Amino acid sequence: MAQQDDAATSSTADNAPSTEAIVVTGSRLARGGFQAPTPVTVLGQEEIARQGSANIGDALNQLPSFRAQSTPATAGVSLANAGAQLSDLRGLGANRTLVLVNGRRFISGTVAGNPLSPAGAVDLNMIPTSLVARTEVVTGGASAAYGSDAVAGVVNLILDDRLEGLRGSAQLGMAERGDNVERFYSLAAGTSFAGGAGHIVLAGEYAGSDGIGSCYDRPFCAAEVAPITNPTPQANGLPRQVLLPNARPATASWGGLIVSGPLRGTEFADDGSTFQHDYGVYYGAGLFQSGGSADPRNAYFDNFPLVAPVERYSLYGQLRYDLGSDLEFKMDASYGRVTAELVGAQTRDTNIVIQRDNPFLPESVVDRMTALGLTSFTFGRIGQDLGPMVGRTTRETARIAAGLEGRIGQGWSWDVYYQYGQTDYAQTASNNRINDNFLRAVDAVEASDGSIVCRSTLTDPTNQLVQGCAPLNLFGQNNFSAAAKAYAYGTAQQNTKLTQHVVAATLRGDLFEGWAGAIPVAIGAEYRVEDAEGSADPVSTALRFYTSPGSGITGPAVEVKEAFAEAALPLARDLPFMQSLELNGAVRVTDYSTSGTVTTWKVGGVWDVSSLLRVRATRSRDIRAPNFFELYSPPSTSFQRIDDPRFDGASELVPVLIGGNEQLRPETADTFTAGVVVSPMRGLRIAADYYDIRLDGAISTLGGGTIVARCEQGATEFCALIDRDPVTQQLLGVRNINLNVNSLKVRGVDFEASYRTGLADGTLDIRLLGTHVIDLITVDSGGTVDRAGMNGAPTSQTSGVPSWTVTGNIGWSKGPFAAQLQGRYVSSGVYNALLIGPGEEGYAPTAPNSISDNRIGARVYLNLNSQITVYESGRQKLELFGVANNLLDTMPPNNTPSSSGPGNAVLYDVIGRAYKIGVRFAY
Repeated sequence: MAQQDDAATSSTADNAPSTEAIVVTGSRLARGGFQAPTPVTVLGQEEIARQGSANIGDALNQLPSFRAQSTPATAGVSLANAGAQLSDLRGLGANRTLVLVNGRRFISGTVAGNPLSPAGAVDLNMIPTSLVARTEVVTGGASAAYGSDAVAGVVNLILDDRLEGLRGSAQLGMAERGDNVERFYSLAAGTSFAGGAGHIVLAGEYAGSDGIGSCYDRPFCAAEVAPITNPTPQANGLPRQVLLPNARPATASWGGLIVSGPLRGTEFADDGSTFQHDYGVYYGAGLFQSGGSADPRNAYFDNFPLVAPVERYSLYGQLRYDLGSDLEFKMDASYGRVTAELVGAQTRDTNIVIQRDNPFLPESVVDRMTALGLTSFTFGRIGQDLGPMVGRTTRETARIAAGLEGRIGQGWSWDVYYQYGQTDYAQTASNNRINDNFLRAVDAVEASDGSIVCRSTLTDPTNQLVQGCAPLNLFGQNNFSAAAKAYAYGTAQQNTKLTQHVVAATLRGDLFEGWAGAIPVAIGAEYRVEDAEGSADPVSTALRFYTSPGSGITGPAVEVKEAFAEAALPLARDLPFMQSLELNGAVRVTDYSTSGTVTTWKVGGVWDVSSLLRVRATRSRDIRAPNFFELYSPPSTSFQRIDDPRFDGASELVPVLIGGNEQLRPETADTFTAGVVVSPMRGLRIAADYYDIRLDGAISTLGGGTIVARCEQGATEFCALIDRDPVTQQLLGVRNINLNVNSLKVRGVDFEASYRTGLADGTLDIRLLGTHVIDLITVDSGGTVDRAGMNGAPTSQTSGVPSWTVTGNIGWSKGPFAAQLQGRYVSSGVYNALLIGPGEEGYAPTAPNSISDNRIGARVYLNLNSQITVYESGRQKLELFGVANNLLDTMPPNNTPSSSGPGNAVLYDVIGRAYKIGVRFAY
């Protein structure tokens, strides 16, 4: 498994040649045996291979400190950034985790538009997993060492640049239920040339997954558990939200449903005839009912993909050449392409206005409206026959870096490099409804010649948008014309190009010999320019689509100038109760063209009491400046389910506008870590590190539901982001733009225990990693919400993290055979930190935040992997391996409705028992 360590004791440092300086992530200093005050978790190449991980993101998400916020399993019906694999430390968001490749920044790959996948984050799909020699994770602030974005920590992917010979692998995976077929192939080669002066490495890999196409392919999802709104005044003694199975829309159906007035409950059959809707268990308000519905096909979760299909290619090449005189040239280049496809939700309308003179209405309905004096009614419909939106995203990332590394005298080294990166992002959404065209097509009338036409062709014939309008019959199934659908539906397109230029230089070495050892220092400077330019089709630009990516992004490039210095001061060595004592400090001054000048710093220390006990601590000031997308993203639209407190928590589908905010300020964080490492006996080591991160001015989109709730709780600044009908007060829209919310507070403890010993002529390895999250608090003017122990990801809200996450493994190897059993534990928790359920303090059925079931039970996952070497001679090796994931076929809890369906795919495995087999070879 992973290893929480520092340079003094990590296997990486111990095995390195003594002539080569070691740079451990979290520090810019280079010195063999330097003892880092910041805990570093190391995930090695062997462990990644054992898990059969086709993506480094999958392996990282097994570590307790990570939250799998953005994966193909969390895409749901949201197209933006579909298929992206992001790293999210501490539950603070992927945009607060800095991703490096070989110690250098990597070009970002995500754009705006998906709350689960923040813009400006590195897509791990672009890094060839097979070439990752190790991953070093700093679980604490590191802005002083590496710059902006390192608030939660740093993920440094260190690639194998000394590969000799040829190695490759091929594997096939499949879920036990026959879906989610995965294919992964990799090939890498390296060789020296010019008498050893040069070395070249080339690598490529392909990964493809078919995904899981339907929510109803898994029992937890097919249960269709959703909150049924129970309005006030209550006469049934039940809470305001009642989680029940067999959720059906109460305000829409496949053939159409009248939802207002005296004809409420009149439903249209496939042929356009009518019958009375069966409301099942329904309390008179909200989006859902339980059961009932004379048409059981009216399932809300149709077309929710459990896992989005993703296909990716990645290529990497590196050239090193020794120019002599302690001077080396180094160049590396990479290219990655990721394509994801998903079927989005069909249109879901609850407030279409139908006029009495619509000629498509059955005569019986017209007669009843006439008798009742009705001129119109409100109509709800799920556009199953019109088909779902079909989305496709493609990301292509290219990067090239070239530089020189050299030495000056004894103990000093320097490096300078230039890097260029570019990501081309393309998104299409076909069969996407054009809202205004749709409404014009629905409003049909009979012309003087007896033909049926759009009303607008008679009342507004000169309007260019009216041209081509054909009347659309929504009553029943498949009763519309091809011309009507062609007018009402189209394809949304968005293209974005991200570019990054980096020039950086670093000088490091020993300043002089102190009384307790050499005093290493590192100084450097960096200049960075990041830009984005985008385009979109005219309909998207005008926000006319049902799900719109908005217009293309544009704005002034963000220029960053940085300078940093770092030093260590050994204070004592080889004294009683003070085997060594060392302080470390760093400072960085950064000037942003958009946000001004900020200073970050870090101070830390390591006290080796003896070979049995080490104590370490750090204190740092970290920052994150708003990125290009957070500042300049144009508005884009989607629909979200929001529980409206003004109407007793009734659920509504509401247009939500997402966009940038040029008034954003940089975030500032104060981070403190302190821990101990104990080695009580040979082969056993135990570590515990406390962390405390307090982030002020956090940049975030709160979610439409949170904005509405905060406004009703008295935070008036949020009310300006909400649009309501001036008469009915129904929600018309919410602007979920980026804001500097007040603060985020995160506290917790990381644990590790590892033990190695001999057993039955073999080697037994045991390792346990755990994270206990004490606080994950958001504070704004509306109050405080602690999402530590919140295991749900409620629709339109921020997801939380469990109180405890533990990953452990036990492995045994002997000769050519090795096997490992891995376990992962997710503690019990609540579904929604904003709600109170039975058994919780303060629960009352009449309270506006009451829910029938707010508890989520603990989950345990077991994985088994094994490998056997069938041939080995020198560098030649052939190995067969197999992996069985989720041996117990543990399904997610089904009482956790989220944006990706009835379950929370952020925390829980939605695939079930699955297998992988493969072969690895080296030559």
